[in-house]
Amino acid sequence: MKHYLCIGLISALVLGGCTVLPKPDAKARLSSYEKPYQQPGSSQYASDIAQQLVHHANADLSAATIGVTTFSNVTSDYNEGTPFAQTLAQQLMTEMHRQEMPLLDFKTTDFIRVTADGDFALTRDYLEIDEILPVTHVVVGTWAQHRAGVMVTARLVDINSKDVVSVAQTFVPQQVVRQLSEQGEKAIIRKAP
Repeated sequence: MKHYLCIGLISALVLGGCTVLPKPDAKARLSSYEKPYQQPGSSQYASDIAQQLVHHANADLSAATIGVTTFSNVTSDYNEGTPFAQTLAQQLMTEMHRQEMPLLDFKTTDFIRVTADGDFALTRDYLEIDEILPVTHVVVGTWAQHRAGVMVTARLVDINSKDVVSVAQTFVPQQVVRQLSEQGEKAIIRKAP
């Protein structure tokens, strides 16, 4: 009898310490496997510009169609793009989309070019781009070299009236500028040391 009483007490203690948890639903299991988006360090500057453009906008942009252009060196004739400026513009498009600004990628063609080097739908040939684009606003910008980095200034401009609708400015450290400017066999974007 004592033997059965001991087994009963031990069973009660063991089972009393157990908890039955509800079965997790499929959504909970999926979200536990998803990793949050981690942008490259250089994207924080494009994100800063996008946030400022949204915050400082003095017009309703819900019906706008925005094109993003390559940022120019303030001392250039505005027809030269560097890898830094081109990459910054591409990152800015991503960040503006995240801010839910209505964008148009005007470098997308109406066809896919199949080549030995790959399949492409983007172009820099103005003859392959529609002559008439439904762009109502354009992001233009300049950058100026400083000893410790680059000062980037951006404007959102109404393409018809030339009114400045919003402005933004950020400073990009020289280390990041170098990373975004690398060419040749090196990656254009890489993790900061």
